[in-house]
Parts: sequence; structure tokens; C-alpha cells
Amino acid sequence: MIEAKHITKTIITGKQTIPILKNISFSLQKGSITAVVGKSGCGKSTLLSILAGIDPPVSGEVILNGTNFYRQSPAAQERFRSEQIGILFQNYHLIPELTCEENVRMPLAFSRHKERASKVGDMLEQVGLAAKKSLFPRQMSGGEQQRTAILRAIVNEPTLLFADEPTGALDSGTGSQVIHFLINYAHCCNVTVLLVTHDMDIANQCDRTIFMKDGHIAMPVN
Repeated sequence: MIEAKHITKTIITGKQTIPILKNISFSLQKGSITAVVGKSGCGKSTLLSILAGIDPPVSGEVILNGTNFYRQSPAAQERFRSEQIGILFQNYHLIPELTCEENVRMPLAFSRHKERASKVGDMLEQVGLAAKKSLFPRQMSGGEQQRTAILRAIVNEPTLLFADEPTGALDSGTGSQVIHFLINYAHCCNVTVLLVTHDMDIANQCDRTIFMKDGHIAMPVN
């Protein structure tokens, strides 16, 4: 479902070229949840952005569901992202002017599958947000905002879900609930989930762990 082939990423600062990712290669199976672990600055979030179709690598290939993503046209890339990729950010990135329900529904405005809008009410009910659907983000707790962000990421029924430090802004109890939700979602809905974390307790709950150090994989993927 996800395959990284010799991914390299650099940035240029003045006359200096600084390597961010160095020859990253691995593959992930459908319906699995994998954690990418490493210290701040090791390249975790950069790798996630590349695999999620946000930021192209300098070299290498990203194969998503059998498609060489960065060899597609910009229009095809955008269509693929909207139909098959969900992204969950650490700081939620909810639109402050939209209610909880409106934030969840937002990706459907760009979807060909309008019928999925009928499921939003049930989704809110399942995660305990039905009574909060008319609240704006500023009126919700961190856990409620993160649950809203999760529903927004999966409302379009993606086959690939990327999460960048999804529990980083949450207390331990709420964070544990979020991780359990993501694990169950991957296994029950056969979705491939890749999450970035610095927390080994979270990583140990996942199917696989990728350890990164200084822009490369520090040890064989388990």
C-alpha cells in the first residue's frame, strides 16, 4: 500500500546543501499501523509530508496503492490526495470559523462521493461529539478538537492515513483513546496508517516501528 524507494530530501541554506532524508526505503502493508520514531529534527515529519503527497522528494519514488505518486500530473496528484489520503495534524488545523460538524464535512465539498455526507451524524455520535456538533473549535477541549480532526481526516474514507504527532497536544488519557481509535481503524477498516511520534509507549502499540536518526533509518524495520 505504501512503498518508499530511496527517498532523499535536502534543503539549501545560502551556499550550503543540507541533507534532511538519506536514501529512505521501506514498504507498509494494507491494514497495518506503523510508527515512525526519532528525536526532534531527525526527519520524521519531512518523511510523512513526502509520503502523504505534500512535499516532493529531491530523488526517489513514492508508490501509493500501486501508483507512482510524484510521476502523476498535478491534477492527478490532487485527485489522489482528495480521494485516498487522510492527514491528521498535531495541532488539529481546524478552521476556526466553522463548527465541529462543518469542519468534519469540509473534505466532502471536494469529493465525488457526496453520499458520504449522510454518515457524518453517525460518525459524530460514535466518538461522542453529537452534542458538540454546533460548537466552534475555540469552544471545544483539546480532545474534542482532535476527535473532530480525526473524523475530518477519515470522512472521505481514505485508504491511507497519515498522522503527525497525533497525541502531542493531549493529556495521556485522551492520547491513549486517540491511539486506540487509530489502531482499531487501521485493522477494522483495512486502512494503512503511518504515524509520527516520539513516544515509545505509543510506538509499542503499533504493528511496526521505524526508527530514524539524522535523516536515515537507524535500524532494520521490525
